[in-house]
Amino acid sequence: MAAAAVSAVAVVSLAAACSLVGSSAAESGTGTEQISRVDTASTPPPSPTTEPATEARQAASDLVTRRIAAVDAKDKSAWLATVTDPASGFGADQAALFDRMTLLPVGKLGLRNIDVERPPGASTTGEPEAWVTRVRQTYAFTGYDPGQRDYTVSYVLKRTSEGWRFTGVADGQNDAQPFDLIGLAVASSSHTLVIGDLPQVTLRAYLALGDAAHDRIAAVWGEAQPTVVVAPSSLDKLTALLGAGRGSGFEQIAAVTDGPLVRDTSAQSDRVYLNPEAFKELSPTGRSVVVTHELTHATVRATTSRAVPVWLSEGFADDVALAPTGLPVRSVTDDLLDQVRAGKGPTSLPDEVAFDPSKGQIAPSYSGAWLAVSRLRQKYGQAKVVAFYRAVAGPKAGEPSVRNPADQLARSAFETVLGTTQDAFVADWLAYLKRLSR
Repeated sequence: MAAAAVSAVAVVSLAAACSLVGSSAAESGTGTEQISRVDTASTPPPSPTTEPATEARQAASDLVTRRIAAVDAKDKSAWLATVTDPASGFGADQAALFDRMTLLPVGKLGLRNIDVERPPGASTTGEPEAWVTRVRQTYAFTGYDPGQRDYTVSYVLKRTSEGWRFTGVADGQNDAQPFDLIGLAVASSSHTLVIGDLPQVTLRAYLALGDAAHDRIAAVWGEAQPTVVVAPSSLDKLTALLGAGRGSGFEQIAAVTDGPLVRDTSAQSDRVYLNPEAFKELSPTGRSVVVTHELTHATVRATTSRAVPVWLSEGFADDVALAPTGLPVRSVTDDLLDQVRAGKGPTSLPDEVAFDPSKGQIAPSYSGAWLAVSRLRQKYGQAKVVAFYRAVAGPKAGEPSVRNPADQLARSAFETVLGTTQDAFVADWLAYLKRLSR
């Protein structure tokens, strides 16, 4: 795959190989639920007779409220007043975190909920020496995220002579966010926010790619969503940001679009993460294709409310990205056409499993999806392809009454929008692949 990525011609092997992290579960209605900002005003302290866990929970809530206010006001001393010792290692880490958060357009900070638990081995009665505190918060990048994103962090909470304080990071759930990248820098425009621990000149180059992609997407889709691009310097940092279990098959993936989805709701806080190992091997054309492909996903997800068949999602993103490049179709899709020549080509449009990098090679599936959508464009025109996609994906506001599976909606749209049937189109597409393979 890496060898193909270096060529400006055979770029699609990695350029098309993105992944929509978390989208499958969320689009079927089991993903992260949408979060609204809550009132973070401090509530009155409990009475001295309050059960220890309740008092600890209230203390933690008050500390988080103060931290939220400190970020909003860019008051570093107020932020550090919530930790035991600002001069300690934990204190220094928190000071650096504050600097990173205030370097970014972090807004809509809110507290979702707090839970406290006794540390392992602690007595089950009375007040332990310290508590483990799970804090679920919300935030958004102002100007880029339509809504909020939630994350959980775990702290050690302790009563001190100066009151309750956080004393360290506890084991357990700690969801890394872009502002957790040590040494991060920022490049931004009104269309694109690029965050990464890479040289500023590199981030500015990525910003230019993002802005160009924004214009291309707007020209095709009719609108484009401002997007957050995250560029970590190592694969380890990328997998940490994506979370446990989300790094499989990354040798085939140049970038990944990540964000919670809720049924009948448009995406509110997508992030486009670049895979540093794969991305650096791409030609300039390949990098442009990758970024445009991913930002297409981000815009479509932010302006529609239903899942579509994966062949349509990936094929459309590829077509938006690849159509202007002038790359020879046969050279870009030779991975698939080789299979057709060998009599091992597809017999149907690729399904979701065909795009799973943990199951095998995914490049031929991306090639097939792109050739399907580009064939639709050749036969019906760009405007009809967009209308077809929107008919399947639904409006931004959602249509709760529509519960048909994505494949069924696509079959219907073939008839209502394109005036044909899916079976007829698949037969035409397969014949097209055979002609290209000669």
